[in-house]
Amino acid sequence: MLIEEEFKKIYLNFKIKEIIPFLTKLTIKEKREIAAVLKKSLNKNWGHNHISVLTALACSKTKEEYDKLSPGYYAVPVNLVDELFESYVPDWIGESYTFLKNIGYLKAMEWQQKGYCVLSNEILAELLSESLVSDHTEGELFLTYPETLETHLWFLFEYNSDITYNYHQRNWKDILKQLILENKINRFRVLKSSLYAVNQNFSKEHNTWFIELFSYLKPSTGEILDLQDELFLILQSSQQSLFVPVLKMISQACTEQGFKTWDFLKSAEVLAGLPGKNILNTLLQIAEKIAKNNAEFREEICLLVMPVFLNKDAAIQTKTAKIITKCGDSSSDKIREAVNSYSESFLTDTLILLEQFLSEKKNIDTGGNDNHEIRVWHVPEPIAPIKTINDFIFFAPQAFIKNESWYFDLFLDALMRFDAEIKEEHWKQLEPAFKAALKRKNGEGMHHLLATFFISYALMKQEKVCPVLYEAKKEFPALENWVGKRTPLVFKAYHRFLLDIFELLKQGKKLPLLSIPDHTPCWINIRLLTDKLKIYQEQKEKPMPFDLQKAVLKTKKENLDEALRYAEKHLDKNYLQLLNPVFNPDYYKSTYENTYLEGRFTWKTGTRKLYQWNQTEEVPELIFNIENQKEIPENAPLLDYLFNSYHGIYYDDLIPVLYTAPYFSGSVFAKKYNETLSNAVYHYDLRGNTELLDAWMKLELPFQPVHYLFLSAALLNKDKTLCGTAFEALIYKIVSDDFDASATGMLIGEMIRSGLAPVKRLTDGLNGFINLSTSHNHAFEKLLTAILREINHPVFNLKKLLEFYYELLQLNQSETETAVNKRLEEWKNENNLKKIIIKLKTNERKTL
Repeated sequence: MLIEEEFKKIYLNFKIKEIIPFLTKLTIKEKREIAAVLKKSLNKNWGHNHISVLTALACSKTKEEYDKLSPGYYAVPVNLVDELFESYVPDWIGESYTFLKNIGYLKAMEWQQKGYCVLSNEILAELLSESLVSDHTEGELFLTYPETLETHLWFLFEYNSDITYNYHQRNWKDILKQLILENKINRFRVLKSSLYAVNQNFSKEHNTWFIELFSYLKPSTGEILDLQDELFLILQSSQQSLFVPVLKMISQACTEQGFKTWDFLKSAEVLAGLPGKNILNTLLQIAEKIAKNNAEFREEICLLVMPVFLNKDAAIQTKTAKIITKCGDSSSDKIREAVNSYSESFLTDTLILLEQFLSEKKNIDTGGNDNHEIRVWHVPEPIAPIKTINDFIFFAPQAFIKNESWYFDLFLDALMRFDAEIKEEHWKQLEPAFKAALKRKNGEGMHHLLATFFISYALMKQEKVCPVLYEAKKEFPALENWVGKRTPLVFKAYHRFLLDIFELLKQGKKLPLLSIPDHTPCWINIRLLTDKLKIYQEQKEKPMPFDLQKAVLKTKKENLDEALRYAEKHLDKNYLQLLNPVFNPDYYKSTYENTYLEGRFTWKTGTRKLYQWNQTEEVPELIFNIENQKEIPENAPLLDYLFNSYHGIYYDDLIPVLYTAPYFSGSVFAKKYNETLSNAVYHYDLRGNTELLDAWMKLELPFQPVHYLFLSAALLNKDKTLCGTAFEALIYKIVSDDFDASATGMLIGEMIRSGLAPVKRLTDGLNGFINLSTSHNHAFEKLLTAILREINHPVFNLKKLLEFYYELLQLNQSETETAVNKRLEEWKNENNLKKIIIKLKTNERKTL
C-alpha cells in the first residue's frame, strides 16, 4: 500500500492507536509526502483532530512549516506526544513557541530534563508568564524545578512576555509580593529588575505594569536612593505616562543624604518643556523641595524650571514664578537672561511676579507684538494649458491618478484642442492613460466619470482597438449610461457637461473650453473668459450651457468695472449678456433664496440616537435645516444640481464640487457638516473635512454663517489634524475686517453648553495663541466674551477658559463685559471658580 493511502486510511477512520507506530517508521522522504497531503487536504476536505496534530508535529521540517500546518486553537494530545518523543523528537521543538504554548511550562521543563529539547531563555519567560492559566498550584509551578526561582523567574524581567496578564484571582504582582514575603526571592532584586524591565522598553503596557509593580512593593526611601540611577534613566523614556509615578518616588527621597541632586537635575531638564500638567506640577514640587534644602542648587533650579513658562496654564506659571522669586538672585546674569528670554510667554501675573528680573524695555509690556507675521494661506499661481499633443500624452495618465481639482478641466480642454491632431500612432502612446483609467473601474465619482468619458471617446476614434482599451470596454458603461439611481445630482450635472463635450467632438468642432481655470485653486480671469467668448461669437456658436455656467460661477470678481468695459468693447449684446451673472450682483437673487446664496441656513439643537450592539445611546446634536431633492427638471441650471445634491460624494470629489461654484459653497459645507461633524460622538471622514477647510481657505473669500459653524466644530474636534488646521484658519482670519469673531464665539459657546464638545479641546488649542499680537488679543477677547455669554451653567474646565479671558483683559486693559459679569455672579459659589471670579469682577492686577 502506498504511504499516502495508508495515512488517509488511518486519518479518515480515526485509528488513533495506529498513528504513532505509523509516524515513527516514516523515512525523511515519506514525511515530506505526508506533509504535502496535510497541506493539500487540511481546511479544505479534512478537519483537524489528534491525528492531524501529531502528523504535523512529526512531519514538519521546520517550526515555520509546523506553524502553517498546525491549528493554534486545537488541544495537543500530550500523552501521545510523549509516546512519539520516545522514538522521534523534531530538532526544532525547543524553538517552537507555537507548539510549546499548548504544552505548558512544567511539561516543557520535563522534556528538557529528558533531553528532548533545549529551551531558550525567551521561550522560558513566555511559558512561565502564561503558567497562571494552568491548573497547577503555585507550589507545583515554583518548587518542582530549582531553576524556576533561581533563573527562569528573572527572565520575566528581561524578555517580552505575558506577565501583565491576570487570570481569575491570579496575577504576577501578588505572586511576586508573596514570594518576597516567604523569602523565596530577593526583594531588592525584584525592585531593580522591574526598573530594568522598564528601560528595556518592551511596550507601553509592559512599562506601565513594571512601574506599577515597583510602586506596589512600596519601596523605602533607602531602596529608592539605591535605585535612583535607574529611576533617572526612565525620565529619558519616550513614554511620558511613566514620569509622574517615577517623580513621585524621587520626591520621596530628594532631600535625603545620598540623593544625587546634580544627576537628577540633568535628567529632568527635558521634563520642564513638556505639556503635561501633572508632570510639571510634580517636577515643581521636587524643585521647590531641593531649593529649600540645598542653597547651592538654587540657581540651577531656577534655570531648570524656565521652560515651564511655555505652558500657558496660569497656576503652573504662577507656581514657577514663585520658585524663581524665592530662590533666584535677581542680580544673577544667568537667571535674568533666562527670564528675559522666556518673557514673551509670560502671562500678566507672571510678569508682575518676575518684574525684578526683567530688563527695563520688557517691564510688564502688555501691548502685544504687532510685528507678528501670519503666513499667506495660498498664493494663486497660473495654471498653464497643455501646449502640445506630446505634452497631453504625458499628462493624460495623471488626470486619473492625481487629485488636483483642475486636472479634470485641463484634460478636457486639451482633448478638445488636439482632437483633430490625434493620429493612429498616438493611441499606442496613450496606453498608459488607458491603464490609469482602467484602475478606476471599481471606483465612482469624478475620476470614474472622466475614465468612462475617455474610454468612450477612444472607442469612437480608434480604428483598431488595443488590448487595454478592449479590456476597459468590458469594465466601463457607455458614457450615456453612466448615471445610476443613486448618483448625486451634482455628478449628473457633470455627466451632462461631458455629454455636451462628447457631441462637440463627434461633430469635429474646435472650440475652447470656457470653464478651465487659469489660476489656482479654481479661478477664471474675466478678460480671458471674454476672449474665449469672442471666439464663439466669431464662429457664431453658442457655448455649451453647463460649460458657460461653470465658467461664470468660477470667475474671480475683481476689477469688474474695467472688465465690463473690456467685454463691451469685444462682445456684441447677445454674447455680453452671457456674462451678466458676473457683472450683476443681484443676478441669482430672483431665482434662489438667500439661504443658499449667503449660507444662512438655520440650525437646531437636539439629540441623535446611536446604536451599538444591543444598546442605544442619545448624544447631543446641532444640525443645519437643509433639504435635499432627488429629482429636478432636466433643463435645470447648474446651481440647482449643486444646491439640491444629496450625499454620496467622497472627499476626493468634495473639493472639485466646492470649486464648481466657490461663491455659493454654503450647501456643500452644510451637508458635509451635518453628516460628519454635527454630533458629540459620531465623527468620520476627518481627512475629507480637513482638506475641505483648507480648500475653502485657499479661496480667500468672506466667511458665511455656515462656514462659522463648520469652523467651530473643527476647532472643537478631537482629531489633531483637523483641529490644528482649524486653529490655523482662525489665527489667519480672526484679525480680518470681514471675519466675525463674536459669531464664531457664539457657536462655540452653544456647542460647549449643549455638550457637543468639552472645553478642554478649546483651551488646548488656545494655549499657544495668546498674545500673538495686539490685534489678535482684541479679537480673541471678543471670541471668549461671546463664548462665555452662551455658556449658561458651569462646565468642566470652565476655570481654564476664565483664566484665558482674564489674561486677555489684562493684555487689552479691558473691563469684564456686562453680560459675562452676570454669568460670573451666577457661578460665584462654585468652589473651583471663586478665585478667578474675584479677579475678573475686581479686574485688578495684584501681586500674588
